[in-house]
Amino acid sequence: MNQVKKYNPQNQSSIWKRQNMTFSELQLTTRLFLEKIRFFFIIYFFFLLGFFVFPSTHWHNNLFYGLVLFPYVVTLQSKSIKMICRSNLWVISIIFACYMCSTLLWADNAVFKDYVYYFRRIIYLFVFLSLTIDLVLRYPKFIDYLFVFLCWAAAITAIVSIFWFYSSFSFPLQRLRFLGDQVRNSIVGANVYGMVALVCYFQVLKTKKSFVWIYSGLLVVILLSVGLTQSRGPLGALLVTFLIGAILTKDKTLFATVLCVILCGGLLFFYNDGIKEMILHRGLSYRLEVWHQTLSRIKEVLLFGEGVSTNNTFIMADGVKLEHPHNVYLATTLYGGLMGLFLLLILQIMALWEGFLCFRRENDFTYVALLLFAFISITTMNYRVISHPDALWIYFWLPIALLAAKKLSINMAVKSFNHKADQAKPKE
Repeated sequence: MNQVKKYNPQNQSSIWKRQNMTFSELQLTTRLFLEKIRFFFIIYFFFLLGFFVFPSTHWHNNLFYGLVLFPYVVTLQSKSIKMICRSNLWVISIIFACYMCSTLLWADNAVFKDYVYYFRRIIYLFVFLSLTIDLVLRYPKFIDYLFVFLCWAAAITAIVSIFWFYSSFSFPLQRLRFLGDQVRNSIVGANVYGMVALVCYFQVLKTKKSFVWIYSGLLVVILLSVGLTQSRGPLGALLVTFLIGAILTKDKTLFATVLCVILCGGLLFFYNDGIKEMILHRGLSYRLEVWHQTLSRIKEVLLFGEGVSTNNTFIMADGVKLEHPHNVYLATTLYGGLMGLFLLLILQIMALWEGFLCFRRENDFTYVALLLFAFISITTMNYRVISHPDALWIYFWLPIALLAAKKLSINMAVKSFNHKADQAKPKE
């Protein structure tokens, strides 16, 4: 006769423990297998390449969701999270993202779909920052590989884009549009390729001295492509960044080159009506007007803003509609108030501080240059830094993630050194 087993809470608890242990073991086994085949290393570079070559932003985003986000989240270990949480830059980035999304709570038009929409963007940013940090800590040469990869990817796609675009359109009437859908917009493309130009000059040319002529050629091609976009904001940000870099690094050749470019640009401005028209009138009046309208709305909700789901439509005096303020600082203040702007500025100050520490420690101006360029560029372009995968990830979030990883790497090395020193001490 079958006996009915009585319910025993202790037995039930042990069953759950065995099940959890089985899942943990499966998760660990999967993670070790993916690391063995360097899955995340390979897919990360493929994802970055997608910014330059994928013909569809939708396809590129789906690549991130399916081949980057899902396997990373499923195999993420608690010890990895604890380690990454030691990064102050990572923490303030996530706090900023969470605050901006929490502004939905007081937005007038927020619905459930908006909460899902913006919560997903926190997850996207979490994965991108965390995976970047993870890879830098796991592979000592990762940043070197990354910078060389970006230089070659940008140079090759710039050449293809120039021949492809101007085979159908005429110069200078049409501004260059790049091959990849993520960078198809001329201004966005100029920001991404301008960022790579800084990497090529301040990092790759300094470390790859045996291949200096090759990388000099790549730099010329990348700078040419940025110039062909005729995008004033990125070009101005690039000039300012190179000028500051020349002064701080005491690079006389770069300083003279930048001054010559500024002088030639000034002569063209004063003696060429077409250049003057392009600089002063093409879209500039709309930016000034939309900034004025944005400031008027900010005054009414100064402390906490209107909420990230607020209406972004701005109607100009002549009836033209603009979809956003074309300024991340103003947009952040509009959506999140002074609190949102404060968090963004804290993030930027912390990142710049780490960049300058890296410059003093390693004589590497690359990270300061990338941050200055990004922070200047977003004054005339973009409106949200919390988004699905887009070009802003390359020239804004990537330098921040790399700096966070370098700081963690140094802290871990110091901790390991101190531990070995303590062990080497003779016991009393």
